[in-house]
Amino acid sequence: MRVKITSILGALAAAAMVAGAAGTAVAGVAGTAVAGGAKSGPVRAAHLPNCGGDYFMPCKKAPWYLYLRDGRWVKFPDAARYATEADGTRADEVEDDPAPFEVSGDGGTIAYVRARDGRVVVARWPGGKATVLPAYGKGVGTKYVDLFLSPDGRRLLVGFAEAAKPRAPMVVDVATGETVRTLPATDVPKGFGGDGDEVLATRAKDDNTIEVLAYPLDGEPVADTPPQEVVSRNSELALAADGHTLLVRLPAAGKQPERVRTYDLQARAWAGQAKPIKVTQGTSSLAWGPGGRLELRRVDGSDEESRWTTRVYALDPATGATEQVDKYTIRAGVPK
Repeated sequence: MRVKITSILGALAAAAMVAGAAGTAVAGVAGTAVAGGAKSGPVRAAHLPNCGGDYFMPCKKAPWYLYLRDGRWVKFPDAARYATEADGTRADEVEDDPAPFEVSGDGGTIAYVRARDGRVVVARWPGGKATVLPAYGKGVGTKYVDLFLSPDGRRLLVGFAEAAKPRAPMVVDVATGETVRTLPATDVPKGFGGDGDEVLATRAKDDNTIEVLAYPLDGEPVADTPPQEVVSRNSELALAADGHTLLVRLPAAGKQPERVRTYDLQARAWAGQAKPIKVTQGTSSLAWGPGGRLELRRVDGSDEESRWTTRVYALDPATGATEQVDKYTIRAGVPK
């Protein structure tokens, strides 16, 4: 679901991009070290400074920035700042939508719309070979293009969930630039599974329920219409590497705290009981980090404070236990 970007909290609930009304648009968050010796890449987030107050409007002449794990900011002027409509004009007269920009879960790969021609570029950063892909926004507008990188950056999922004309989502092999899977145009892509070998999508049905589908790169999907709390507006989903287990973050409700629970699409049943998640409050999302780590990402802050703080937790879905593995704050204005 795409919404007007008026605050970092609203945008985080709607999409992978986080737009800070006081001063940021942030794409992607990476963790730090993980068990077994695997480490994240250098990029924590991609950030487009905002000078629009309560509405997102990029600061004049300010490019995208990469925010690195060592605290440095790196200008990234190759990326388009503004999203476009189908006719190529800038999206929205009152509120400017930022162009798509994605960071892989391991922090080592970026995907963005190139400013000079609208083509999508995927590259390991820093210094990796860039794969230049088609201008997926041509005829549809980059405002309606969603980019999802697999956790390790090997594959790119391109979606067109709210385009005026339905268009089939596709999975692209980054090394070759070849399309390795297409999904029905009726599907809404949600991202990759934990190992990048499956794609998670949802589909609206005629009876007003939502079906969940897990697509391998070839073959038929595993699909089910689960209890609708699984796909409620305030829940969060992550697909495990086995291609059929959903990790579901259930929001706090009444006396029930925020919880994590697993649902098996193949068995069409809940697997085990919900486990409380005991971390500080904030708007949260689930994502796959480096080394197959399931991460709970919390964002808190306010326009009045002119800052947004991200905390990244390793989450054990079997117990609900968390361990903070990263924390950083992005403040309003152009980085210095």
